[in-house]
Amino acid sequence: MSGAVRIDVETDPTPLVLSLAKVLLESADLPEHRELFPGLSGAVALRSGIDAQAATLSFADGGVRVDHGVAPGLEAIPLVPYAEYLLTATPDPLAEAVAALLNPPLPDWRDAAASFWSANEGSEGFPEELRVVCSTEEQEIRFGQGSEAGAAYEVHGPAEALAATFSGRGDSFLFALATGVTVVGGVGQLSAMCGAHWKVRFGG
Repeated sequence: MSGAVRIDVETDPTPLVLSLAKVLLESADLPEHRELFPGLSGAVALRSGIDAQAATLSFADGGVRVDHGVAPGLEAIPLVPYAEYLLTATPDPLAEAVAALLNPPLPDWRDAAASFWSANEGSEGFPEELRVVCSTEEQEIRFGQGSEAGAAYEVHGPAEALAATFSGRGDSFLFALATGVTVVGGVGQLSAMCGAHWKVRFGG
C-alpha cells in the first residue's frame, strides 16, 4: 500500500512479479503517477524478453494486482527489463499507461546510493565501506568505515547510471557494468553487490 493506491501480489511471487510491484510502488509515491491509477481498469500481460517469466497486471478500484503468468484471454506484450522497463509499442491505452507507471523518474544518484547502503549495510559479504564516484558531476559520497585504510569498495559512473543501479533498475548489478558503471574491489564483494542489487530490486 502506498498512499491511496493498493498494490497486491500473489502469495508466492516470482522475481518478475516482485520487481514489477516494487516499481509500481515507486510510481504510487509520485503525485503525477499516482493520479493515473484511479482511471485504470482491465488487465495487461507482460512477457520478459530475456527469460521465460511473465506477469499479469490487473487494475480495478484504483489499485492493481500482479500475478505470474499470462491470464487467459490476454496476449502478452514483450517486456525488456533493463535500466527501464521497455514495452513493445502498442495502441492499447492501458498498456501505454502501464509503460509510464513502470518507468518512474530516477531519484538523485546520492539518494539512491544512500537507500542502497541503508538496505544492505551489515549484510553478509557486503562491503564495510562504500565509495561512490559520479563522473558527470565530479563528486563522490562515502558510506561506512572499513577496517583497513583504502579498503572501500568503489562504484564509479555517470549520474543516471548510478541512480539506476542503486535503485535496483536493470536485470542485475552486472548489467550496470555494461551501462558505464565500473567497480574497484574483489570478486567476493562483487558477488555481494549482485545480491544487494537484487534485494533492492525485489523490495527485500
